[in-house]
Amino acid sequence: MATLFELFGFVLLVIETLIGMVGNGFIAIVNCIDGFRSRKLSPADMILSCLSLFRFAFHAVLMQAAIFNLFFMDSFLMPKIKFSSDSSWLFLNTASLWFAAWLSVFILYCVKITNFSHSLFLQMKRRFPGLVPWLLLGTLVYSALATIVATMDITLISECSSYESLLGNNTDSGIKTSDFCKYSIFLYVVPDLFPFMIFLFSSILLLTSLWRHKNLLRNTAKDVSTEAHLNAIKALASFCILYVSSFFVEILNAVLSWMDTVDLWVRIFFFNVIAAYSSGHAIILIFINPRLKQESVRILHQLSRWLHRRTFRWVCP
Repeated sequence: MATLFELFGFVLLVIETLIGMVGNGFIAIVNCIDGFRSRKLSPADMILSCLSLFRFAFHAVLMQAAIFNLFFMDSFLMPKIKFSSDSSWLFLNTASLWFAAWLSVFILYCVKITNFSHSLFLQMKRRFPGLVPWLLLGTLVYSALATIVATMDITLISECSSYESLLGNNTDSGIKTSDFCKYSIFLYVVPDLFPFMIFLFSSILLLTSLWRHKNLLRNTAKDVSTEAHLNAIKALASFCILYVSSFFVEILNAVLSWMDTVDLWVRIFFFNVIAAYSSGHAIILIFINPRLKQESVRILHQLSRWLHRRTFRWVCP
């Protein structure tokens, strides 16, 4: 029976999931419509569309996992359901981490305010937009391979628990099996470290560039407003906090699950942090992108007018 705290966490998770699915779905739909009209997607729109679509699907898998954990524990322990849920989670989450990292790298290399003059940086800045489709394709392949390895690791971990319970003496084969089980968690953790390091490095460079450019404008031209730079710094810093928090919660959740010491309320809390990251970043992307912001304001205005007409007809038939 779920406790009051767990039910409150689940309700909060439902709200965060709905916000995330609406926000990410909105971004994907707007980009797809614009791409259909212009018959071309820019590199930034490619990354945003892939990121939004995968996050939309990830929210659905996240909600499914929360429902199974909270209300159908017996069903969730069924091997086929657990394998399907874990595989979907791993693939969508790994791909989303990579897409978010590529988005950060794209902004770093292609935004004109970056002022690093290293030859390698300038060469990558020229070539990166053309590499985006291949990077996205490589991300899908890498995520699929990482998911296969990680799901094999999950199977081995469950087998390790059975092996260790049956070990009655310290044979050499038993020691080897135990040692492998001890370090098998790294097969799950290591693949996500690469996009995290890429994202962290590019975000630090971009924040440094923004801060330097803001100070340069303030020192050279006293009457120039730096509000746009401050808003960009705040948005990027907020995204970094959400990304880092979600990443460490993912790792902690994996380690605790591997140790089989995670409680249900802790898992629900982890789900809320992960959902807050995806939902919060979608909102940030909408507000810092003029095209998405304008389209969202237009849709909200039309929705308010429609609700007003419906309310007026209901009050005054």
